[in-house]
Amino acid sequence: MMKFIALALIATTVLAVQKDTKTILAEIDADNFGNSILSTVQMYLQAKGNSEEILMLLNQLLAGLVDDQNKHDNVIRVDRSACTRIVTDLENSIAYHTAQVSANAQMREDNEKALAEAETDVRQTIQDIESNERTFAQEEANRNKAHETWVRKNGEHDDAIAAVDEATKLVQHLSLGATFAELKPKFEAVQKRLIENESHGALFQPIVTALTELASKVDQKAIQRILQLLSQLRQQLVEARSVLEDTENRQAQRWVEFSTHLSNEHNRLVDRKNQLEQAIQTFKTNIDTATHFFEVHTLEVESAQETLDAENEWCALQEQTYETQSTERQRQQEIVERILEHLTEKLTATSQYLGGRF
Repeated sequence: MMKFIALALIATTVLAVQKDTKTILAEIDADNFGNSILSTVQMYLQAKGNSEEILMLLNQLLAGLVDDQNKHDNVIRVDRSACTRIVTDLENSIAYHTAQVSANAQMREDNEKALAEAETDVRQTIQDIESNERTFAQEEANRNKAHETWVRKNGEHDDAIAAVDEATKLVQHLSLGATFAELKPKFEAVQKRLIENESHGALFQPIVTALTELASKVDQKAIQRILQLLSQLRQQLVEARSVLEDTENRQAQRWVEFSTHLSNEHNRLVDRKNQLEQAIQTFKTNIDTATHFFEVHTLEVESAQETLDAENEWCALQEQTYETQSTERQRQQEIVERILEHLTEKLTATSQYLGGRF
């Protein structure tokens, strides 16, 4: 009798474990990700008859999820650092331009007050001439520097476009039947040229990666994708170069107009330095200048504030995305770990459950 009771208790315990296993696996099965994993496990067990290979694959999947999380942890650290730096720079820019707005407002007020006093101050004319000359020299230096910058950047764009064209020709040769081995030296030279391009290194990175992949596998689909990528990149470079050229032309024209204005102002001050009106005109010019820079810095404050708002929004989005994806990966890790646990410790019950699935 006692032996029968003991056997009954063992049987009840086994059924309870099976029921518990079935309940747990059913919960996992109700999840899309869990369902997919269980289907894969079922397929492998039916095909292989043992759990060794699927255990290895599940451990690899678990390691991959952990690795993905580590990578995203590194990405969010970089993003957070960048956000802090950019936000700080923008806040400093806003503070600077706000101070300039106040300074130019004060400058305008001071010159308006000085305008009445300047009616009898002929000596002010000489100071205004000197100020005019300093402004001209500084603005001319600024224009020359801006032009030199454009020449350098334009050359960099030309070099970048030439590198893209060279890469395009090589990939086209592959599409026409040439082997990678035949073109390997040229490919390496093009890759080196793209990597060493300081101005467009980040822009070229997808191209460098794609060209590297061609070394191990060449197919027409990959070739067409790279050609399309090169075409898009070239178009971006051409458009960027065109924007730079348009900007240079506008700045050059503005300098012609401004330098002409400064020259005319200088001549007028010299011609009328003994006249009362000269001092008045000088202060009017100063008022106009202050007003101009007041408006310029006001626009800079508004622009920087808009950029700051957008940056804060972007940073918040990165944080939200990171949290959402991390939560999902953690959930997937838990599912894989639970399946691994059942395959390792409750293989029979798990196999029975999987055998009863569709």
